[in-house]
Amino acid sequence: MDGQIALEGFSAVSAQATLVAAVLVDIDLPHLDRPFDYSVPDSLAGEVEFGRIVRVTLAGKRRFGWVVEVKSASSLTTLAPIERVVSHTPVFTPRLFEAVRRIARRNLSTLSQTLSVAIPARHATTEKDVLASQDLPAFSYRAPDPKPWHSIAAGASLLEHIAAGQAPRAVWTALGPNRDARIVELVAAAAHAKRSVLLLVPTSAQACTMTALLTQSLNAELCLIDSESTPAQRYRVHLEAMRGAVRIVVGTRSAVWTPLHNLGLILVWDDGDDRLRQQRVPRCDALDVAVTRSHIEDCALVVGAYSRSVKAQRLVETGWAVSLVENVDARRQLSPIVRVMDDIDTEAQGPAGSMRISPWALKTIREGLTAGPVLVQVGASGYVPVVSCDRCRAIAHCPHCLGPVSKTADMHFVCTWCSRPMTDWRCPKCSGTQLRHARVGSERTAEEIARAMPTASVLSSSSTHTITRKITADPQVVIATAGAEPEASGAYAALVILDARAIAGRAELWAPEEAMRRWFNALALVRPGAPALIASSLETSMAQALIRFDPADYAQRLLDERAALGYFPAKTLIAIDGPGPDVAAVAQAAQAELIGTIPIDSKGEQTLKVRALVRCDHADFTQVSARIWSVMQHRSSKRLPPLRLTVNPPELF
Repeated sequence: MDGQIALEGFSAVSAQATLVAAVLVDIDLPHLDRPFDYSVPDSLAGEVEFGRIVRVTLAGKRRFGWVVEVKSASSLTTLAPIERVVSHTPVFTPRLFEAVRRIARRNLSTLSQTLSVAIPARHATTEKDVLASQDLPAFSYRAPDPKPWHSIAAGASLLEHIAAGQAPRAVWTALGPNRDARIVELVAAAAHAKRSVLLLVPTSAQACTMTALLTQSLNAELCLIDSESTPAQRYRVHLEAMRGAVRIVVGTRSAVWTPLHNLGLILVWDDGDDRLRQQRVPRCDALDVAVTRSHIEDCALVVGAYSRSVKAQRLVETGWAVSLVENVDARRQLSPIVRVMDDIDTEAQGPAGSMRISPWALKTIREGLTAGPVLVQVGASGYVPVVSCDRCRAIAHCPHCLGPVSKTADMHFVCTWCSRPMTDWRCPKCSGTQLRHARVGSERTAEEIARAMPTASVLSSSSTHTITRKITADPQVVIATAGAEPEASGAYAALVILDARAIAGRAELWAPEEAMRRWFNALALVRPGAPALIASSLETSMAQALIRFDPADYAQRLLDERAALGYFPAKTLIAIDGPGPDVAAVAQAAQAELIGTIPIDSKGEQTLKVRALVRCDHADFTQVSARIWSVMQHRSSKRLPPLRLTVNPPELF
């Protein structure tokens, strides 16, 4: 704390105090992003300890903070005292704080911002109840069974290492029929070694399904943390995990910070799903935190999915994790038969081949209905979610709020943001007044299929309609958007994927990866050997990955492309958002490669805002980030307008 200056509001206390506490004050200002020394009054000497929440005075204002160190001396001559100890127990461990510190440094955020994400809000009544319960439950779990992992060469070895309390790291590409059994054995291996398990999934529905699966298979009590959990429930699990009263936690994004005692395994499922990404600063995702905690706590990490994300493939390429994929025979036996239409197939169907629902798609649906339910995955929900000018094909936007215009089921054009009717819409580019369908949604698709198959039962499952979680094995056609596909009893008898180019053909760098993730998630719901038709032509490498059921190879291709272009995860990019002159000054101070500067939406503000992208090698990131953070601290101390920093912006990669 050399050089710390006394701020207004600090009272003069003798430096001869017995104890000194370093307190990280809950204030999101870069120039105050460091612990401050406070004296510990004799009345609080037995209560102040690492991880406790305290109340202090900083710059004349009372604020809350966290104790990050207790020592016997300070370099300052006068210290303000700690006013009150708020929490009756520590709310984080030294290992969790180290993970917070690394994530904050890596994402150019303050420690208090990251701690606010990592630690649930304090609930006093819950805290008293947890502390009053002194007895810890006894846990007993069966030994793992290696049989479900027999078709992967390193599968049995992975279980052995986890059961022995070691820390292997693996990236696992799963198949639908054996996924659940393998997850159960992974959890059983860590629990049998008397170590804790943290299982992360993207959605609350998946978390509930995983909780039911593990409870039934292991006959164990689990804790669930999802979007439906109350603040009291979140805080209870947080405290009970720290004291060892909880051994297995299943949850969504925020559960990755759970400070489990003797953590042995972190299992992240479907890491490429953007719902595992934190939208608040520090904007990290669950995989970032899981990798960091695996380093610090020496625990096993398994990253599983039906597809393979570029970030996960990077872990394999660097040798940090081992790739686990099925052998060829297992893929042939357990996967559906995928067919991707190309231009030759389209021509073979005649004029109808260019239709959105082609004759081959209808044939696949009809044949599938003879054996059970059929899934039709579409690219968007709603009736006609996107419309365009009939003359120049420009996407239509509302003249009032610039929101997208859509067509409802009652044949009216409205703005999806402000709900204004588009009765007198005029194209700002060509002055056209007629609108046409640019993208058809799930409701319109259900209508079209119902007309084509009058005797078939048609069900629509999407966010704008109703999301159905499970269906029976009765023959029916299910029209669903990605992520809203119901689970069919006995799996689906056929699959048709429409609008395949709606995502894969987008300009964003993440588009091919996201398209493969959605398609392989849908393919996992189909019976082995059943037909699956991609009713759009795709680039050759993508089509071959689907036909061969090899998403890992395609992920490596995407990673090689990014390495050639110098993009994440091959290199580190930092986005700097704010007023033009300020952004330019920070970008220059970074002393890194400036890719470019573009204007961004200022959302009604008078000051024009821009985004600058700077790029550096991973080895240089520590120095580049330190220079940027130094500028941010200087700006904060001078009360200059804040700038927004984002490391490897998820909207780009």
